[in-house]
Amino acid sequence: MPYAILDNAVRKNLEQERDRLTGDRDSIIKAAVAAATTEIDKTLEYLNGLLGGEIEPPTNGKGKGKKAAAPIELPEIEAAPEAKPKQQRKGRGKAKAVAEETTKAAPEKKTRGKKKTEDAAPKKTRNVKPPVPFDATMKRDFKGMTPAEAVYKVMSGSPSDTYTTDEMIEVLYGSLPSVNMPEARKRIALMMAHGMRKGTYEKVGENPSRFKIAG
Repeated sequence: MPYAILDNAVRKNLEQERDRLTGDRDSIIKAAVAAATTEIDKTLEYLNGLLGGEIEPPTNGKGKGKKAAAPIELPEIEAAPEAKPKQQRKGRGKAKAVAEETTKAAPEKKTRGKKKTEDAAPKKTRNVKPPVPFDATMKRDFKGMTPAEAVYKVMSGSPSDTYTTDEMIEVLYGSLPSVNMPEARKRIALMMAHGMRKGTYEKVGENPSRFKIAG
């Protein structure tokens, strides 16, 4: 329907719907980038912990120098002085009192809470749907490459071109089923966010977000 012949009320509703969808798209992209950044940071922290290295703060491509982290010194724990046994005073009354205290049996501990815990009903677990497995295969042009290597090949092969996440999915995989698109968008967003942190890619557009090779 041509824009000029739309009724004013219909036109206003369509414009509001367009603005809402645009805002939802931006929120989804920002959330995906934030989730990707957090996941990558956790993975880097885990790998550095295994390798005995240090985590390098993100430089956004402005420098490659590493700043050594200050070693953590643990406070020394002084040994507690040994308690000296008290000397018993001479006297029959004192010796008799000590003997009576030694022969007394210790009171048994009550286990009220244990029985209550054993009789408690098991907690209810939420029904969480299992994630949809992502088993899409890339095109023959990217055979033997990882998805990250394939994205870099596409971006570096056309330095002047820009791509959205959906356009990159189309280049790598072709047409995917709708059930696989959310996972595919998440993976591409992770790669773009990681590349931006390393200074390999840069963001050049909004609504939708577009990316290109840095340079």
